[in-house]
Amino acid sequence: MKILQLELIAFGLFTNKTLDFSVDKPAMHLIYGANEAGKSTMRRALTHLFFGIPERTPDAYLHSNKQLRIGARLLGKNGEEFLCYRRKGRKNTLLDDNNNPLNEKDLQILLGGMKEAQFTALCCFDHERLRQGGEDLLNAGGDVGESLFEAGTGTLKVHDVLTDLDKEKDELFKAQGKKPLLNQTIFAYQQAQKRIQDNSLSVNRWSQYAQNLDETQQQQTQLIRQIQNLRAEQHRLERIRRTRPLLLRHQEIKAELTNLAHVILLADDSPSKHFQTKLALRTGQAQEAQAKQTIAGLQKQIDSIKIPPTLFAQKATIDDLRGRLGSHQKAARDLPGVRTEMRTVENDARALLRRIYPQLALQDISTIAVTNPQREHIKRLADNYPALREKQNSLNKRLEELTQNLAAQRKALENLSLVPDLTVLRAVLTRACQSGNLEETYAKDEIELRLQTNRTKVSLKQLGGWGSLETLEQATLPRMERIDSFDHRFNELENDRQRIKERLLEARQRNERSTQKINALSWAGEIPTEEALHKARKMRQTQWQKIKKLKSSPPKTPKNEVNLTFDGAEAYSTLFGKDSDDGKEICQTFEKAITNADDISDRLRREASRVAEYSMLLAEQQSAQAEQEQQTKKWHQLEALLTELQREWEQTWKPIGIKPWTTAEMRSWLNESLNLRQQASQLRERHQQLEELQQLITELCQEITEALAPLIKSGKILTRLSDLIKQGDSCVTDITNLQQQRDNLQIEINNFIQEKERTKTAKQQTTQALKHWQTEWAQILSPLQLPPETPPETARNVLNDLDQVLNKIDKANGLQQRIEMMAKDAEIFRRDVANLVQKMAPELSKEAVEQIVPALSNRLSQAEKDLTRTEQLQHRLEAEQQRLANASQQVQINKAHLQALFEQAHCSDMDALEEAEKASAHKKEVQREHLELEQQLLEIGEGLSLKDLANAAAAVDIDQLPAQLQSCIEQIKKLEEERSTIDQRIGEIRTLLKQMDGNAAAAQAADEAQFALAEMQNLSKRYMQVHIAASVLRNSIDRYREKNQGPLLKRASELFQRLTLNRFSELKTDYIGNSDKAILVGLRTSDKAAIPTTGMSDGTRDQLYLALRLASIERYIEKNGPMPLILDDIIINFDDERSKATLSVLGELSQRTQILFLTHHPHLVELAQNVVPKACLVKHEL
Repeated sequence: MKILQLELIAFGLFTNKTLDFSVDKPAMHLIYGANEAGKSTMRRALTHLFFGIPERTPDAYLHSNKQLRIGARLLGKNGEEFLCYRRKGRKNTLLDDNNNPLNEKDLQILLGGMKEAQFTALCCFDHERLRQGGEDLLNAGGDVGESLFEAGTGTLKVHDVLTDLDKEKDELFKAQGKKPLLNQTIFAYQQAQKRIQDNSLSVNRWSQYAQNLDETQQQQTQLIRQIQNLRAEQHRLERIRRTRPLLLRHQEIKAELTNLAHVILLADDSPSKHFQTKLALRTGQAQEAQAKQTIAGLQKQIDSIKIPPTLFAQKATIDDLRGRLGSHQKAARDLPGVRTEMRTVENDARALLRRIYPQLALQDISTIAVTNPQREHIKRLADNYPALREKQNSLNKRLEELTQNLAAQRKALENLSLVPDLTVLRAVLTRACQSGNLEETYAKDEIELRLQTNRTKVSLKQLGGWGSLETLEQATLPRMERIDSFDHRFNELENDRQRIKERLLEARQRNERSTQKINALSWAGEIPTEEALHKARKMRQTQWQKIKKLKSSPPKTPKNEVNLTFDGAEAYSTLFGKDSDDGKEICQTFEKAITNADDISDRLRREASRVAEYSMLLAEQQSAQAEQEQQTKKWHQLEALLTELQREWEQTWKPIGIKPWTTAEMRSWLNESLNLRQQASQLRERHQQLEELQQLITELCQEITEALAPLIKSGKILTRLSDLIKQGDSCVTDITNLQQQRDNLQIEINNFIQEKERTKTAKQQTTQALKHWQTEWAQILSPLQLPPETPPETARNVLNDLDQVLNKIDKANGLQQRIEMMAKDAEIFRRDVANLVQKMAPELSKEAVEQIVPALSNRLSQAEKDLTRTEQLQHRLEAEQQRLANASQQVQINKAHLQALFEQAHCSDMDALEEAEKASAHKKEVQREHLELEQQLLEIGEGLSLKDLANAAAAVDIDQLPAQLQSCIEQIKKLEEERSTIDQRIGEIRTLLKQMDGNAAAAQAADEAQFALAEMQNLSKRYMQVHIAASVLRNSIDRYREKNQGPLLKRASELFQRLTLNRFSELKTDYIGNSDKAILVGLRTSDKAAIPTTGMSDGTRDQLYLALRLASIERYIEKNGPMPLILDDIIINFDDERSKATLSVLGELSQRTQILFLTHHPHLVELAQNVVPKACLVKHEL
């Protein structure tokens, strides 16, 4: 199988992305993409295309689940293409290009029956899988079988799987072990069986233990009551012991509060307010003094600064002069250079003028007056002249060529023959071509019709019971709905039958369980029942009636009343006298009846639980038996309904003479019959179509022959339609070519005639243009004082030189004006400075202007600094004055706060205030302790008032209190020990009573035995599964090794040698010590040493695993045909040289099967392009 094209329509980050893998020759497809470009997505897309998109996929973040689409064009072994698309869903997800469902089996045939896991393991792997394969070789110790099996099947961690299976098997069972689960379960089962035997004890001592239990429980009750009383007394004494010190302290605090009654309570924050106010007062006074000192210093600095009053009035003038000073100085420096430059320009202008007009002086240049439009006109005429001359020569040459070509084309047209009419031939050929390849269609349809007829005959014969298709078509078959109805009725009856069967089995099992439990109860003795009691009482009443008949009128005195507690002899003497023999036997029988009834009644009371259990089991047994009878009756009724339904089912098929099978089989039979009917109808239609097709072929052959007859002068007209069409197309092509040649020649002739006329006209226009140019040229040269015959190039040079002369004259004039302006500006600047000096500083009038302007500027700058300094000092002065006012205000406020504190404490100075605050704090602390003591006493007192607590403490001698408490504790301890002994005794008696309840203990042991038995079954089953799985896997590995070791190792050796750059020469098997375990080793080329996998580097083990995988893939291709191999950066950890070797091997393998090599490393792309031949490598980019 081969992938020709992959369409990522909507999958992951891809939208309408197509990868074309269809090439003429086998090649290795190198797919390059940066990180996050979608290589892994593309690999998943291929797997999901072949095996379906899973329910949960990470590739639905850009497109919704319903929008996911993957498509591909595949090529099978037989060369047929298969186009399919995959959507996400649960069924019918494989579609054709019209969104119709495709059969998954068709795709599986292309895949060679591979499942997803097998495809992923064999045909897809990346560098992580390669590295894991190398690690598995290390973990397996180079075992030959495991190494070949893992590389050949693509299955990873085979050694780990075998190890886990062996470990789990040992954890389940060992022949001589105790810790394995199955061994423990067997031991538990044996112990349960032993307890079943041990718990089958006698019940003779049960009454004795029950009586002992009642007596011991009464002792337990008395002890509990005594302990409770002692604990209450202990609690009372401990409460007194805890509250007595607190009560004493409470009295002391109350006396102290009385002594502090005169103390005034101040606010809690009074000391802090006192301290903060005093601190704020001191701070304010200090700030007030500092502000006064600062104000005096600032005022002194302000008075010391003197600023000239008139200097700021001339600030603008001084700034202007300071700005102009630089320009003045620069002009003074530049003036000599400008004068020199002006003289140089004038000299250059004179030299140029002498070259073009030697007799003309520079001051007479104005006589050569050329305007700008005249200049442009001269240049334009000079530029146009060469083009006009060239155009005139070219037109003369072209006119001669056209005359010669026109004569040649006319002669060629005369030599061609005339063209016949093709209308009829073209019409019939168009009709024949529109119909397609009719002969091929006829042959193909005929073959298909023959094959379909044979298939229909075979299907009819397999159906059985019919002579021909006509008979089947005329038969009256039952409708499918009728079969569905019977199927539904059969299923309902079968379901009812199954339910009745299950209920009948359940009733039987219930009956058997109830019977077994009743028998088990009966083994411990006969069970009294209400029915037995009823019968005994009935017997007693019967005997009593007989006694009443013997003594028809018994006396009503107390002596004649029967006391049923007497024995029979006493009753007899009382009723009939001592010497009477009448009714003696009846009285004895009556005595037995009374005794029997009383015994049964007493046993019903004593064995109430056993009787209740027996009654429940008996009711369960009767219910199960009734259910069993009911279900048996329903079973027979259902059998009758099934028989009747079967008869009706057979009657339905009787008209067509068929004995029906099951509804499912007959449904299939009916479908096949209906399909055969449809096939018969299709066969008739195909026969009719073939006849019509043959008639159309005959008509077309006749029409084409008639159309060709007048057109073919020599040769034979063919007979087959396809040959006639080809012959007609050839004839049309020849005649069309002839017509095309004539048309082309005529078009060329017309074009030559038109072009010749255009060329003549252009020649006349060019000649006229040259004459006009000469006239304009003579006129335009007069302002330059040049003769008319002056060449355009000479005139252009004269004009350029004249322009240079004029430019230099203009430049010299500009320089003269600049010199005059510089002198004028210098004079104005000196006058302005002199005026300012006269006003501001006459003492500077003798100084140069260059010194005067900086001096005035410096004075102005200093005055500005002094003004800024004065303003800053003034602002500081105002701030300090405000600060002084604030400090004074704060001092007054704090003095008022202190006075308020004095008034609250009824004092007049600071010391008295501090003493008042201390006294207030002490009183508050005493009050807080008083409240805490009362709260603590109430909590300890457990609801008692303070008065009750005080009275209780006073009633007890404090010296005797510890002894009383110790006595209570010792008595409680002694009684608790007795209680513990009694509790232990009660537990022992109850345990003995439970053990004597043989049924419960035995039943529990039986349940444990059943649970252990079930667990043994589960563990045994798992042990067999693990044991068999390990054996099967080892056998599979051994068979694979025996079957493939020779050819695989031979090919893997060759590949391993190439992949390791000849570091290893071959692979072979070796053995460890004296064991029979074969391991895989590589022969090192340098010293022929056998290196096991444990001695190889990580990279070499990876290359060994890759060599084994590639050898296995080649062997698979030989047996099963090519299959795409998808490799994702498998050589990411190889160095460049081994990467080249690997890419070379993959390029060779790509000639046998398709390889898709994915990478995000540009240097691997370069290596592949250098190693793999260009014809064998195709690059794709994501």
